[in-house]
Amino acid sequence: MFYQFRCQMKLVVLFFAVLFQLFFVSAAPSQMVLAVGWEVDETQAERKATIFSAFKAGSVDADRAGLDTFFDKYYFARWTRTENTGLVQQTFVKEFLSQDLRDAAGNAREYLLTKSFNTLKKMAADNNVTPTARYNAILTIGQLAQREPAGRGNPPTPYAQALPYLIEEYQKKENPKFIQLGSLIGIVRFAEIGITDETLKNTTIPNLFIEIIQSGKPKENGNKEDQEMTDWFRLHALDGLGALKSVGTNGQVVKVLSEIIENNLETIEIRTYAAKIFGDLFFTDSEKTLTDQQYQQIGDLLITLMKTTVESQLQMVTQLRDKARVTKGEIVTNISAMSPVVIEPEFALLTPEQQLEITGAVQSIKSNILNVTYGIRGARLTGKIDVGVLSKLSTEDPITAKINSTVKLVTPLFKVLDEGPPEDPNKQRSISSMDSMSEMSPSMSGSSTKTKPKDDKPQLKVNFTAIRDALQKMSDELSVIISGSGV
Repeated sequence: MFYQFRCQMKLVVLFFAVLFQLFFVSAAPSQMVLAVGWEVDETQAERKATIFSAFKAGSVDADRAGLDTFFDKYYFARWTRTENTGLVQQTFVKEFLSQDLRDAAGNAREYLLTKSFNTLKKMAADNNVTPTARYNAILTIGQLAQREPAGRGNPPTPYAQALPYLIEEYQKKENPKFIQLGSLIGIVRFAEIGITDETLKNTTIPNLFIEIIQSGKPKENGNKEDQEMTDWFRLHALDGLGALKSVGTNGQVVKVLSEIIENNLETIEIRTYAAKIFGDLFFTDSEKTLTDQQYQQIGDLLITLMKTTVESQLQMVTQLRDKARVTKGEIVTNISAMSPVVIEPEFALLTPEQQLEITGAVQSIKSNILNVTYGIRGARLTGKIDVGVLSKLSTEDPITAKINSTVKLVTPLFKVLDEGPPEDPNKQRSISSMDSMSEMSPSMSGSSTKTKPKDDKPQLKVNFTAIRDALQKMSDELSVIISGSGV
């Protein structure tokens, strides 16, 4: 799936902020005080190699009570200890999923699946263990596989018993948010790799995803931090709808996505991500699932969203540029009509903070624009396509011409973001006497005392001004396309 730009800086930061709040803020103080963990019998450690060697051969020890003791008193019990908090995800969970469960065969695998499922359910529900252990327990349940992938490119067979449990845990209002989040992630995974129960696939789960999205709509003057946490759930629910690849009963999913895109209270990230899901719904099939008029309406909607996205990113970059020019309490952008424009230094001469902001801006621009592009015509900017709304429109449709003209604007914008603006030999890089280097901040002066940092990593070649100019150019061209005069 089209995930490479989802992990843009803003969402990555949001993810860790959300997890911190989910783990430590939403948990009741009494739960945190009582998080002492289960008793661990370290003498059981010496049995580990022998047990899993036998499991790999498909052999299960006749002494089931002894096996239960190993898993209850040592193997899974380790996850719950406060002193092991830093080891749970990167060591214990990884070891279990990618080694011990993966290698188990035959009856041994059946035993291990049943044992782990029952034990991890108990752990996820136990207020006496750390939120980290509880969260990872329910995450792991969502990743249990009845059978490993048959080969490269083939999904695993999910552990069917886990899905009803995950749905039930998500719907328990008394559960902490981190348990609900872990449950939701597991449900989305099932949607991605396959659900055999037709009622769950076609009714229960899509309705659950839609309810999450609809109930989390932003409100006028709502709390921004609360909405960010809610939107993290909604992003996962959107992923789930895309994974199911269904427009829904009477086009219900299309309606939900369209409402998000048209809602100005939604963040641009949510709106463009909703647009991306259209690329997952309109996969290659033998017949259209919507009318021609509906595909045309979606095409128009996405063209308009592209314009809105570019303007949103233009506003963001302009604000960052103005912020960078405010230093030491003096505003250096308030230049009279008689004064030449202050020239912004190139990327290599900016402060680390400004370089980080530019990097984040570039990632945001690419992510949001590519989300819209994916909804329009999939990941390909040129060539044959079989996903996205464009694949459902005839070549003679007037909306097709507008869409093609819109997508053609993406490549030159990204070329500027990746390679910098084209050189202009006639451009005069002068600075007025009233805005001399001595009066400017070192970060904006381009002083020769600051040298290009030595770094083996390739650096960006754009500054805020170059990004702003490129976005403005694309915005102007989109206005012409939307009006119909540029097609």
